[in-house]
Amino acid sequence: MNRTPRVTFARDAVVATAVLGGLFLLGYGIQFQPLQIPTYLLIVGFDFLEGVFGSAGANFDLLFGAYLVGLGVLGAAVAYVVRAASRVTDLPQWRLGAAGALAIVGTISLLFAVNILVSTTQTTPVLVTGAAGVVLLALAGWLAGLFRIEFGPTQ
Repeated sequence: MNRTPRVTFARDAVVATAVLGGLFLLGYGIQFQPLQIPTYLLIVGFDFLEGVFGSAGANFDLLFGAYLVGLGVLGAAVAYVVRAASRVTDLPQWRLGAAGALAIVGTISLLFAVNILVSTTQTTPVLVTGAAGVVLLALAGWLAGLFRIEFGPTQ
């Protein structure tokens, strides 16, 4: 089915925003620390914006929601670029929106690792957030069809 670019972009933005919201809620729903890293990274990204633009104060929930939607739109832009450059046509289209969202969180993770590396002498947070960023970017690449992992006998 041939869709207009606006509909495709809107769908990718909705999927990316839903994935980001799910990653945020994952940290509250599951008390397993490795799964709480994306939640922490999303909060760190918002804290950075609060440092630049001022405290959200009483409007925190509203502004954090707008932040997630903005990241979702940014994830849709990533999906648009990947779609334009990709030769893979057999992927379900929702996967590109999800890949865009994971790429955004992976990038936030790597930027946070670099920030810690430059500003402190701590190595554990750098290793944890750096590894999380690499895993999230690899998962995004797999979802986008940039590489495939074959299990079992290949034909």
